[in-house]
Amino acid sequence: MGEKNNLKKFLVKKFLLVIFGIAVCEFLINLLYSSVVFPGLQHEVGGPFFENLGNGTYGSSALYTTFFWFFGEALLFLLPDIATKSVRGFINTYFYRMLPQEVGLLSQGKGQDIWNLYYIGCLMILVLLILFALLPYVVGAIKFGRLIQKEMELRWNEDKERHKEYERRRSLMLSDIAHDLKTPITTINGYAQALRDGVVTEEDKREQYLDAICNKSQRMDDLISLLFEYVKIDSEGFSLHKESVDIVELLRENVALYYSDFERKGIEVELDIPEQCIWWKVDKIQFSRAVANLLTNELRHVEQGQAVLIRLRWDQDRERVSVLFGDTGEQISDEIVKHIFEPFVMGDASRSTKGGSGLGLSISSKIVKMHGGRLYLDRNSTEEYKKAFVILLWN
Repeated sequence: MGEKNNLKKFLVKKFLLVIFGIAVCEFLINLLYSSVVFPGLQHEVGGPFFENLGNGTYGSSALYTTFFWFFGEALLFLLPDIATKSVRGFINTYFYRMLPQEVGLLSQGKGQDIWNLYYIGCLMILVLLILFALLPYVVGAIKFGRLIQKEMELRWNEDKERHKEYERRRSLMLSDIAHDLKTPITTINGYAQALRDGVVTEEDKREQYLDAICNKSQRMDDLISLLFEYVKIDSEGFSLHKESVDIVELLRENVALYYSDFERKGIEVELDIPEQCIWWKVDKIQFSRAVANLLTNELRHVEQGQAVLIRLRWDQDRERVSVLFGDTGEQISDEIVKHIFEPFVMGDASRSTKGGSGLGLSISSKIVKMHGGRLYLDRNSTEEYKKAFVILLWN
């Protein structure tokens, strides 16, 4: 939808620019024709046509009057003789006035060749003037066509590049999925074989192996669940079920679920949430998932002794809500920031040491976008935080 709107805006903008250009050219042509060309023709060529045309009025009206006069003259060849005389009488009366002696000469057939040459010359001049008057429209149409062609080629190339990038990311994602699943599977397989073959005899060691199998199995389950959510959200038939929800209470509930985990890890949590209700249309389940992924990200990457700030702000004038998840942990490298919301963007070392998958932020970003907002990374350090992920929603 956004792509269509952008194309529509582009076409309207360029069309108005072309129309403006045509209007300016027509004004200049009309000024030139009124002040220079028509008076020159009237003075140099003269005759009943240019001397009396338009009753002394110049400008484009005289030019168009001339065009319709010749158009009417051309039609006379298609009409019966009696009609021809009547129409020519009308034209002689309203478009130009001949002197009585001129009419007499024509009625007697005298000087007819001279008048024919005169009208042929007038016709040639008229055709050139009409072509000159229509030139801005022709140039404008050609220019507009080329602009459309250029824009469509540009968009086609962009789509092609996006498709190539999508294929590259998909291949990378499949590779990372295989890597992230293979590691716990290898561990589980090794521990299970050791237990089956009786290699481990000490009870403490057996408990340690069993705990490792349970943890790795849970890790695989979490990864597959995240992958399922990512694919489901990205699928064509997926849609949100929005309802009016107190977003303050929703945020408070989600933070409460993780509060004990933050305490256990020794992370200080500062909550800056207004007391009043802020009602907003959201999909409660999906928006909670986006918030949960951001809280999990903070829990995973913030170390003991550091602090996390969760702040909600309601801007009534702009009708927008911002939810900030800041921390005093380490900054994110420039290389990762460029692709922070893409799936599996963490690096192998980070995934293996901190248990991340790189899918959580990507899922949160997609969910926030589907709510008409955006999720972005704020790296402007303050006294309260070094970096922050911010959800921005607006009506």
